[in-house]
Order: sequence, then structure tokens, then C-alpha cells
Amino acid sequence: RSRGAMARVDLRKLVNLSPATVTAITADLINDGIIQEVSGDGSPAVGRGRPRVLIDLVKDSVLVLGVKLSMNEIRIMLGDIKGNIINESIIEVQTLKFDESALLLSLETTIGGFISALPSSQSSKIKAIGVAVQGFVDTNKGDIVWSPALSFRHVSITQQLEQHFQLPVTLANDANCIAIAISNQPAYQALQNYVVIMLGYGVGMGMILNGRLYSGHHGAASEFGHTKYETDGAQCQCGKRGCIEAYVSDYALYNDASAMSLLPRVDQLHPSESEMLLLNQMAENKDLNILSLFERAGRVLGYGIANILALISPEKVIISGPGIRAFPYMRSGLMSGLENALVPELIAQTQIEPFEWQEDLTGKGVLVLALKSID
Repeated sequence: RSRGAMARVDLRKLVNLSPATVTAITADLINDGIIQEVSGDGSPAVGRGRPRVLIDLVKDSVLVLGVKLSMNEIRIMLGDIKGNIINESIIEVQTLKFDESALLLSLETTIGGFISALPSSQSSKIKAIGVAVQGFVDTNKGDIVWSPALSFRHVSITQQLEQHFQLPVTLANDANCIAIAISNQPAYQALQNYVVIMLGYGVGMGMILNGRLYSGHHGAASEFGHTKYETDGAQCQCGKRGCIEAYVSDYALYNDASAMSLLPRVDQLHPSESEMLLLNQMAENKDLNILSLFERAGRVLGYGIANILALISPEKVIISGPGIRAFPYMRSGLMSGLENALVPELIAQTQIEPFEWQEDLTGKGVLVLALKSID
């Protein structure tokens, strides 16, 4: 799934198993229709005999569903065994008006409706569901502890969804899903210790330690956006003050920008992508107020990253999410905050780099987590 088609000899080296064991297992998987032999990679054959035969996953042999619950939106995705999105539907709902029973009913209805609309050749192959949520989740219990998309706290969803659909259900924080998606990118597969910071409606983080996603003893680790920048500072959507998110998130930036400039009147707690792109355009046009706002956001982000470097010294800090489009205007502030907060020797060992947001990596990541639950 992460490395693509390969020859058995390369697979043996990767998994450190004997030739006989790999041959036996791949034969069983071919008989089960999970993998298949495919044509060679085009490289010339060495010596006599046919060119190397590669094996690859049969992409539609197993399907899973990904569900992304965010502010006023439920997104349903159908994914194949390789983790590719092959069909999706976006349903607009007033999530803040839900109570617990209305949330569960809405999820059951939207997921069930999506499955019912699929041809039986696809619906019969769905083997698991993954759910990604903004906010704090307890992955061990399958609970949403708190989400900015909801007006209530502490709701268990995995058990009821499992009973309703008779499928295993995995719950994850949206930033962790992004980290999983990026970890499958070829450029990052060799890394063992790194963090992925998500900029967008909120500010999240996924942490990969020793090659594995770290989620803490109750599944809610790496809440970087809710670490503190300033005592009794700006109001955060979590209810506390001074969180990094209260200075760097979309809602914080748009709210502060509205106090400085004449902007369209919108729901400032949930600015749209087009409204955030307007801020980027204003920065590109050298609006000094907006440039100053992004510079401050970068500085706050830099202080937060300094804490990460001091605590765990990762190989890389990767910054992504839809908010990465404003990164050019945050970069100088980020480096200024980082250099003010930390000695150069601790900064020099870690690379900080943006990762372009060309697709919704949350969806890609939650599909992979659903697949891992049945692997």
C-alpha cells in the first residue's frame, strides 16, 4: 500500500522473511484475490529467463469507508485497499445544533444513505469504517471528548456505529490522520521521529515516534494547538485562553483581521476557504495590517515549535493543512519566534518544512487507519 508494486525478492528484504515463507503467503493472497502479479517495471532482465514479475494489491478487492466530521459538514469517502478515494459525498449539516442522539442519528443516516447508493458490487466489499474528527478524541474508548464542531462534550460513537453497521469502526483526530497520510509519502517513509502540524480551522499535530503514530495513553496526545503561548491571552474555542490556536487558526486570524480591515460579514467562528484566501490576497497586495497579523501568527507558531524541538528533538517538523497557503507570510515570524525561544544548537538538528495542501489529507489518512484496523 505504501510502496507500490514490487518483486518478491524486494518484499523479502523489506519484511525479513525467508523466500519460502514469502512465496507461500503471496500464493495464499493471490488465491484470495487480495494481490495479483503484474507486468515488470520496464527494466531489462538480467541473465536468462523472464523479467521480474511484480506483485501488487488488487485495488477493489477490499473497500472501506472514511467519515470526516467537521464544523457544519459530514464528508463520506469510499476507499480502495490502496487507500485511494474512489467516491465521496459531502453533506452540509448544522453540527452545533446536534445533541448526542441527533449526532449519532445523522451519522447513521448519512453513512447508510451513502452505502445504499453504491452498487452491490461495491457495498458488499466494505469491511471497515474510519471516522476523523476535529478536536480531542479518546481512541481507546472510541469517544469524542471535545470538538469545536459540537456544542456538547463526551460522546461515544464507535460502539453504536459498529452495532448499527456490523463493521469495525476506528476513531481518530483529524491531525493524526494527516500525519498518517504524509507518512505514506515516499519522501517520508524512512523517517522515524517527526511531527506534522496542521494549520486550518484549528491547529493540530500528529506525532510519529519510532516509526509509529503516538497518541498517548488515552489517545489524545499531541494537542499542540492547545499548548499555551500567553497566560490569560486570546480566547480559544476550547474555552481556555492563550492557546496557540487562538492566534494561528483560521477563526482567530479572520476575527483579528476583521477588527483591522473591512471584510465580508461572515460567521467569524467558521470562515470559509474563499474568505481565508481573501486574507492571503490582501497580504500579497502588501496590506500592512494583514502582513503584521500573519507575522505574529508565525511568531506564535515559532515559539510552539521551539517547545517541540526542546522536548523531543524530531528529525523534521512538517507543516501542512489548508492554512499552509499563508505560510510564506508567516515564515519570517516563525523563524524569529523560534530563534528567540531556543538556542541555535537545538534548532540546527531539525528541518522545518511546509507540505503543500493539494488534496484533503485527512480523508486519505482516515482511510489508511480503517484499512490498518482489518489488515
